[in-house]
Amino acid sequence: MVDLYRKVSPFLGVYPSFAEVLEFQSPQLCTSTQMDNALAYFDADKNRIVIDESLSPAMQVGVLLHELRHFWQYTRASCPSDTLAMKEFARTTFALEADASAISLLFAWDMKEAGDDSVWNALSSWSSQMDIAASFAKTMHTTGDAGLAATSAFYQWYDSPERVERYYLSACSDYLDRQDAGKLIPRYQMIDDGFFVNLCKLPDGGTYACSDPRGAK
Repeated sequence: MVDLYRKVSPFLGVYPSFAEVLEFQSPQLCTSTQMDNALAYFDADKNRIVIDESLSPAMQVGVLLHELRHFWQYTRASCPSDTLAMKEFARTTFALEADASAISLLFAWDMKEAGDDSVWNALSSWSSQMDIAASFAKTMHTTGDAGLAATSAFYQWYDSPERVERYYLSACSDYLDRQDAGKLIPRYQMIDDGFFVNLCKLPDGGTYACSDPRGAK
């Protein structure tokens, strides 16, 4: 597992947000064969990232980047709140996933440009991310602008009805489980106006444009 961190460590100097997660959170990194169809997940309560043991080394790095971005989101209090209405909870989940996909692709792209294309190839051939990677790469080839490429990837995440539906069902199930476990009274708050402004930060400290293309419904 240390090798995965070594793989990304040369890039942390230009990506302070990732470096801060590793320095201040120091999440434990481990693998498992009991993943329940997930490739990886982060457990904030236990401060750990768990990765599917069967993945190739390059794919393990790719999903590590994705989960490190989720850790960064968590440290910025960007995670869905139990005070939100269920549909709003799902909207935040969509945005968090779209952002993590965009930023992990940006990191993998820079690794490719530095001479190691293994992580980019792994993520761009992953069926659930293939279209997002293609959108990112097209924008980078056309503009050379990392912010525009991240924006393109972010919105591409929403372009798959199947992906949105899958995450909607998962988010709603999680929401209801949390309500039940905590004996919580249903709340109906909307996403804060500053949510997307706080979320859509490039790992070098810059920003990229993003919002919910579907809007509140």
